[in-house]
Amino acid sequence: MLTTRRFTIVTAAVWAAGGSRARAAADAVPQSASQIDLARAKAEGKVVIYTSLDTQIVDAMNKVFSAKYGIAVQYFRGGPGDVTSKILAEADAGRPQADIVDAGDLASILLMKERRLLSPFRSDAEREIAPHLRDADGTWITNRLTQAIIHYNTREFGAAPPQHWMDLTRAGFNGRLVYSSASNGDHAPRLVTMADAFGWDLLQKLAATKPLRMQSPQLTTQVIERAERGACFLQNDNLALRSKVEGKPTDFVFPSEGVPSEIAASALLRSAVHPHAGALYHEWRMSPEGQALQIKGGKYSARSDMPPPEGFPPLSSLKLLNLDYALYKKNRDKHLDRIASIFAGEWGN
Repeated sequence: MLTTRRFTIVTAAVWAAGGSRARAAADAVPQSASQIDLARAKAEGKVVIYTSLDTQIVDAMNKVFSAKYGIAVQYFRGGPGDVTSKILAEADAGRPQADIVDAGDLASILLMKERRLLSPFRSDAEREIAPHLRDADGTWITNRLTQAIIHYNTREFGAAPPQHWMDLTRAGFNGRLVYSSASNGDHAPRLVTMADAFGWDLLQKLAATKPLRMQSPQLTTQVIERAERGACFLQNDNLALRSKVEGKPTDFVFPSEGVPSEIAASALLRSAVHPHAGALYHEWRMSPEGQALQIKGGKYSARSDMPPPEGFPPLSSLKLLNLDYALYKKNRDKHLDRIASIFAGEWGN
């Protein structure tokens, strides 16, 4: 579900003025952490973020940042597709509002870079981020990694929990599976990652169980907790962890044969209206302090010097399945058509 928090509605006249300020500010966006002017950031007074990160984590991070720097944070929260559509629509209209974009689908970020909407920025965190998790040109950097795992109801499957992806294709799971895949393509990358690693035949076998399709991982979590379905494939690891920690009758498995690992990246926009406040938030988020708040929320940090979330194994112990996002971006429409065909149309079963 699309959620808007503290999002300012402005008149057309202010839109136009904002666009002019954004164009004027574009050349003033800091290019590195050393160029951030704290006094200017505080004078700008706020930062605007478009994000696909879980709302509970966003709120926790924003509260700490605002208390530390005295800068207000406004944000729009939606799926990666919603975030991307909003950024592109505002850019096309010449009415940009966001200073920072944060999307859980790297293909979206690559599209924005292609459109020349992103500003290069060299973060001090780069020394702790693997090269494949940051842009060589400095336009984006990975802030978190989400692993897609098996999530199940312990009252139904606790005695013999599924350990592998193929376990979910057994007869006992017919009519008992749920997954998330939005009509705008959100969550498709993890399905394609599975197909690349194990073959499209695995997706066809999962589809044969008649899984329930939901629009978001948050909704699939509720379905598992209420035992409307017994198991979820390709669930967000942080949501499965939160469910268990909250005492719900659920548990989760990282299949040993491999788990899709999704890159979530953030970037500064060339059109940032609050360039120094935006750069300050961007850099703070990648710092150990900012990353610790994400970890507390159950998200793995992309920094090599940070621990895994409590209750999770280190990433080094997992077999991570990584998607070629540039190739996925090129073939995205074809992949979406194939997924829709396998899972019976736009909305699934």
